[in-house]
Amino acid sequence: MMADASIVDSLNFLIRKKVKTVEKVEKEDIAPALFDNVYSFAKKKAAVAGVKAQAATTKGPKQDIEVSFQGTSQNLGQWDLLGFSGVSAMHATLIPNTNKIVFLEKVEKSAHALFNEQDPKSMAWSVEFDIEESTFRPLHTKTNMFCSAGGYRPDGTIVSLGGAEAQSTIVEGWNSLRFLSACNSTNSKCDWDTRNDKVLQAGRWYPSVEALADGRLFIFGGATRGASMNSAEISVPSWELYPPLPTNPTHFPFLDETLPYNLYPMAHLLPDGNLFIFANKKAILFSTKTWHVIRNYPEIPGPPRNYPLSGGSVLLPLRPENNYEPEVLICGGATEFASKGKGQDKCGRIKPLSKNPEWIMEDMPMGRMMPDMCLLPDGSVVILNGAGRGTAGYGRAKNPVLSPVRYQPWDNAQSHKAGTRFTVQSPSYIPRLYHSIAMPVLDGRIMVAGSNPNANTKEWGEFPVEYRVEMFSPGYLFTDVPRPLLKADQTIGRTINRPAALSVKALQAKKLSPERGQGDGHTSENVISYDTVFEVEVEFYGGVMTERQVVTPKGNANNYTPSRVQVNLYNGGFVTHSTHMSQRMVGLEIVGYVANNGQGLDRLKVRGPKNGALTPPGWYQMTVVENGVPSEGVWVRVLQKE
Repeated sequence: MMADASIVDSLNFLIRKKVKTVEKVEKEDIAPALFDNVYSFAKKKAAVAGVKAQAATTKGPKQDIEVSFQGTSQNLGQWDLLGFSGVSAMHATLIPNTNKIVFLEKVEKSAHALFNEQDPKSMAWSVEFDIEESTFRPLHTKTNMFCSAGGYRPDGTIVSLGGAEAQSTIVEGWNSLRFLSACNSTNSKCDWDTRNDKVLQAGRWYPSVEALADGRLFIFGGATRGASMNSAEISVPSWELYPPLPTNPTHFPFLDETLPYNLYPMAHLLPDGNLFIFANKKAILFSTKTWHVIRNYPEIPGPPRNYPLSGGSVLLPLRPENNYEPEVLICGGATEFASKGKGQDKCGRIKPLSKNPEWIMEDMPMGRMMPDMCLLPDGSVVILNGAGRGTAGYGRAKNPVLSPVRYQPWDNAQSHKAGTRFTVQSPSYIPRLYHSIAMPVLDGRIMVAGSNPNANTKEWGEFPVEYRVEMFSPGYLFTDVPRPLLKADQTIGRTINRPAALSVKALQAKKLSPERGQGDGHTSENVISYDTVFEVEVEFYGGVMTERQVVTPKGNANNYTPSRVQVNLYNGGFVTHSTHMSQRMVGLEIVGYVANNGQGLDRLKVRGPKNGALTPPGWYQMTVVENGVPSEGVWVRVLQKE
């Protein structure tokens, strides 16, 4: 084993192995201690499988293939190699009520996910990836999903929309709508469903989507064809809904005003039911009742933040302690449209519903363009992937930024004030540039995959297409505080057919039930309703607590006082090109607490979200957080009112 001295200075523990051949990987006596953590999925067989798969794709000159394992250092997180994605993960979304994720890529010669192993031409460009088993299943696509967008219907059906030109046997996808329902015991071969009678009313490449309070999808922006930058000639300056309104699509002047930097525009549904929309340097508040602009915000300082300069955006967790006041955080991006340009190190934060909203600027530890910004159950934001120089697009970025940063947004007892909110995390060794993704998953980690910054399939060289899948484990998984345990086999809310709660132990992942339905009427669900109290049984390991320590305190926007225990709902949304569409975390109000019910369990009385503007109807991961340490997630469905 060889320690990298340049990194050991900043990490207490790091092991880096360099191997020349796959055979050597299999023969290496990797230290058993690296796999003693029962939480870790980085088992030797998964690591070897991932390296073997990546090695099999390597063409041209022989190169070193790395297998890296990292321990923790001062809670800076850990990277583990999970396996092989089958396709280059350019777009991704979780399949509700399962432990699976869908990857989508562009149509190209990438013969690694095949419908027929004997036929190298039977290529798939989308797969269902099983996180528990580290395996994938090819999915059929009829239209080109490249540079598309997506979201969910309230029942959990995944919707992929828009796309690109016809390629090979795949027809054009500009105005396509594609649907995917989860597999279960009665539908083991679920697949993408592309319907000729269901299409967008405008063709869109690089559009964006945001879920609305009533469960409809707000679809806007894009271009009529691929380009390095948008222009008046190809722009699609309109919005539409799915399911559609009779008047769709509707002209959207904001998209004329923000040319040319407005592809994959940013949008966040606010608790008042309106949309915060950002493109270029401009932001507006857009009414979802009158469908007009009702407020213009100050421009964010610095360069534009949308493609190809490509920054990232997130709606910070909505918390009952500060009356669900929304704040938007936008970070990173390129400083200019040039390969020599540096990544921005500035973040802007704004309260869009305040009386006098203004951008409060903060400095990241390093510049980063093409960032992925992921919400974590403890309320923090992890910013990862991307490059330190260049722009988004084919072959335009260099200097991969390998270290994530963690942003802790609240001015709370831990004194995370402006200027002290960023912490650099443990680095990966795999560059994740253009066309990469990151997505938080049920067990509290972040899945990271993809990177394909080449116009044509390039499986060797400086930045080849990347198929290795990693997991980043945040520092809260390595503290002395055990994870809370959501009671096995409880049904949250009400029972439809059978319980479907996830059984978890401290630092140990368990399989989901083999019937992995998503609420289509023939499987069970955990269901919660708006503004209705429900109970959750949970085992805490942090000692005896008083009701005062558990029940949500009554705070205000300027005095965040987190309770010892929190209950969160999280929607990871649809991620592509640094845009996390409909990503959302909402804290629920804990209104009652009963210590130890005689079975070693505590009972929380929790009030469901107030309405769809706060939490659009659909599927969410629910976690219980104690002293900043989350339980594993359980899928729950926020039921849409009749």
